[in-house]
Amino acid sequence: MDAALSQLIDERAIEQIYVRYCELVDGKDFDRLDEVFTADTLGDYSRALGEGVVTRGLPALIAAMHHNLGAGSHCGATHHNVGNFRIMVEGGRARAQVHYIAAHAGEGSHAGKSYVMWGEYDDVLVRTPAGWRVAERTYTLAVSQGDPAMVSRG
Repeated sequence: MDAALSQLIDERAIEQIYVRYCELVDGKDFDRLDEVFTADTLGDYSRALGEGVVTRGLPALIAAMHHNLGAGSHCGATHHNVGNFRIMVEGGRARAQVHYIAAHAGEGSHAGKSYVMWGEYDDVLVRTPAGWRVAERTYTLAVSQGDPAMVSRG
């Protein structure tokens, strides 16, 4: 296969990983995040949630998603969008920097409130037998508006 065509196919597959992430999060189908992340994924959320906020492994990431956005949280419906893809593929590894915007509607004691976040995913992806997966994520929050308690039980 032509190298340029192979590059485009990989880039498209990686873009679809981010689309799938949005679908799973907005559907609150967190237990299927293995379709996006590796089992040993590492997530650094210090640039958004405070120094030292790190998830190690897929079970920890899934638990955090359930805790902050799932049943019993203050967060109802969400809507995530991704764009401005910058993807660099080198063999079986890739780096992707992707902008996101995430809107959250309040639920329960936070009904009628909202929280919107803009930022960037800076990820390392690896090619697996199941396709591309995020192995490392650095999550940066650039701008937010609204009540951040919406996405935390804290």
